[in-house]
Amino acid sequence: EAELFREIRIQMRAKDLLKSSVAPIDTSNCRRDPQSRTATRTKQERLGFLQDKSFSFKPRINPTIPDFEELYWAFQRKTLRRQEIKEPIRNKPFKLRTSNLHTRQRQASEKIKDSQKLSKVSVQKSHSLPGLSSLSSNTLPVYITDATRKRESAIRYAQENKKEGEKKGIYWLEKQKMKCQAMQKSVNSRAKALDPHKSLEETQKEKSKQNRQNLQDRTKEYRKELEEMQLRVKNRPFLFEQVTK
Repeated sequence: EAELFREIRIQMRAKDLLKSSVAPIDTSNCRRDPQSRTATRTKQERLGFLQDKSFSFKPRINPTIPDFEELYWAFQRKTLRRQEIKEPIRNKPFKLRTSNLHTRQRQASEKIKDSQKLSKVSVQKSHSLPGLSSLSSNTLPVYITDATRKRESAIRYAQENKKEGEKKGIYWLEKQKMKCQAMQKSVNSRAKALDPHKSLEETQKEKSKQNRQNLQDRTKEYRKELEEMQLRVKNRPFLFEQVTK
């Protein structure tokens, strides 16, 4: 009974202490109102106009849907009506005056001949200085100056040097070719002397000769065997002779 009374008293004491107990830090004051945060305040300030449904601007909306296919074909018809139709170009009849072609050619050839004659006359008379006064006003005197002579001689000298260089090059190539051929011959002769093996042509000839000899030997052996076989068959008695014996 004493122990039971003691347990009851302990339980009652614990209940009293629990009722009279207080938390060391009051957490009710530390809680912040979520509506008082800075982020929520700025959000409300920025998006506050959305809550106001009395807008002053109301755009016009066309509820009807246009027929795009019909609009396209209407545009095509309109462009066809606007298109300018150009008339085709028609060739006009004309006449080729080919009959006058020979006369024109004759006149041109005569003009060329006259100009050549005048140039020859001017060249012949340009060699003599006193004859310059007798030339007509349309012809110009032709002089061969020292510069032209030097230029011609330089060109001639350059061409001759070029020809000589080409000849020397051809001669050098032929000489080198002959040297190469002689060297190749000497190398081949020395290689044949030092190399115990025979050339391909010689080996081919020997092989062909050997093959022919082998073929002849085989044919001889075949003929010999054939003759022996025929002789055995000839000397062999018939079947009825073997039975009677």
